[in-house]
Amino acid sequence: PNTVGCSSGVISVADEAKEESREASEQWWWRPRPRACCRAMTADCLSCSAGVSKARYCRWRPSTVGCSSGPSGVISVADEAKEESREASEQWWWRPKACCRAFTAACMSCQAGLTEAQYCAANPHVVGCPEPTPTPPRACCRAFTATCMSCQAGQTEAQYCAANPHVVGC
Repeated sequence: PNTVGCSSGVISVADEAKEESREASEQWWWRPRPRACCRAMTADCLSCSAGVSKARYCRWRPSTVGCSSGPSGVISVADEAKEESREASEQWWWRPKACCRAFTAACMSCQAGLTEAQYCAANPHVVGCPEPTPTPPRACCRAFTATCMSCQAGQTEAQYCAANPHVVGC
């Protein structure tokens, strides 16, 4: 409030545009990450596309559907901070995640909303998932005895005989 140009706590649209233009020219090398925004002609979607808060966008274009700023197009700094905080807390859950579209574990796990490890556990043969460790083949005899049939079933003789007491050797 005691700083030159901020005596009332209110910023005009023209002053803010000048300030943002100056900041943009000083930081030309910085580019924000691409974001996934809706495409409707509403304040929410257009502000996302512009990379600014809804409150700031509505100061620029107060007649946009979804804006409710005053007739002068001026909003207080405190009101803007409240609006941005409210938007951040209410809308964190609906923001779409930008996922790649390749048929790899990284992209497909992102699309499914899972970690790569979780996705690969359910889909082990997708490109990018670690190869499942093969179980070594068992060399089992083929006779119809408890020893051979328990080997083929992958059980001990005692386990096999408990379930199949009629087999020879149990």
